[in-house]
Amino acid sequence: MPTDFALPALTPTAHQLAGTGVADAVLAAAHGEADALREAARAEGYAAGLAAAAAEIQAAVAALHGGGAQLAAVAADLPDLLEAEAVELAFAIAGQVLGGALDARPELVVGVVRGGLRRLVERDRVTLLVHPDDLECVRAATPGLIAELGGMEHCEVQAERRVARGGAMVRTAEGEVDATLATKLSQARSVVTQALAEPAAGQAELDAAALEEASA
Repeated sequence: MPTDFALPALTPTAHQLAGTGVADAVLAAAHGEADALREAARAEGYAAGLAAAAAEIQAAVAALHGGGAQLAAVAADLPDLLEAEAVELAFAIAGQVLGGALDARPELVVGVVRGGLRRLVERDRVTLLVHPDDLECVRAATPGLIAELGGMEHCEVQAERRVARGGAMVRTAEGEVDATLATKLSQARSVVTQALAEPAAGQAELDAAALEEASA
């Protein structure tokens, strides 16, 4: 008689079924919790990303506003800056032109010395300081200047390297007259700069008056 090795079918008990249901429920709850956590993290990250992006955009807009204000200020000052640079350039060119003229006509220094002597109130004893390259020219012209201007008992001409070519320093017992070209150019620059500043000041006063009237 053949032997039957078949095992009997196992039927889960009610307790086992209940345990399986609980396990499935726990697993389902865990999956749900994980999904919720992932969604919350995604939402939180999205919100944080939006906040960071908004902050960056706000900072960029503020920077653009600041840059625009700076550009407006520069644009407002640009005419004055260009005007000032034009004045400086003009006087730089003038200095070069004078230098070239002195190279071609060194006797022009005599006119500078004459102008310095005319500014003296007392000129009985005078010392002229000129550039070494102008020394012989001024010395040769001194007798004529004394005869032309009068009132000078003694006029000595000395070489002074600190005086630029084409200029002169005129010394007396009462003081000193600066007839150097650098000083003349500086004085002329001051006059021109002041003349350019006066219309701007006048316009500022008009603008202030108009604003005050509009506010009244």
